[in-house]
Amino acid sequence: MIKYVGQVVAEVLLGIGLWGLAGVIVVLAVWGITDGILYGFLLGLLLAAGYFIHMSITLETSVDMMEEKSAKNHAVRAYLIRVAAGAAVLVAAWWSGWFNMLAILAGLFTLKLGVYTRPLIHKAFRHLGFLKDPED
Repeated sequence: MIKYVGQVVAEVLLGIGLWGLAGVIVVLAVWGITDGILYGFLLGLLLAAGYFIHMSITLETSVDMMEEKSAKNHAVRAYLIRVAAGAAVLVAAWWSGWFNMLAILAGLFTLKLGVYTRPLIHKAFRHLGFLKDPED
């Protein structure tokens, strides 16, 4: 699995992007640009993509470490950095008043949706001939 991390990251980011596009269309159709809903959803999308990229980098770095204790410490530090950065962005967004906070959370949920739809995206890529798995 670890040698396919780049492929998995690309597939999940594509899933986040596809769900994000669907969400943007719904937001524009229902609410338009008013009330900061679109801006909040887009900020949530950026946070979701940033979280996943940071998690994948942390995973690769932790696996490459030789000692179990240092790998665990690195993973915990990276998690705390992710949580602190996310909290800082949410507080700044709330103070600015430009973003709808529920829309930010909806954008963040595209991370879960992207991960859940990754197997479907992988199968579609394989079916279209974009990927060749050595195991197949």
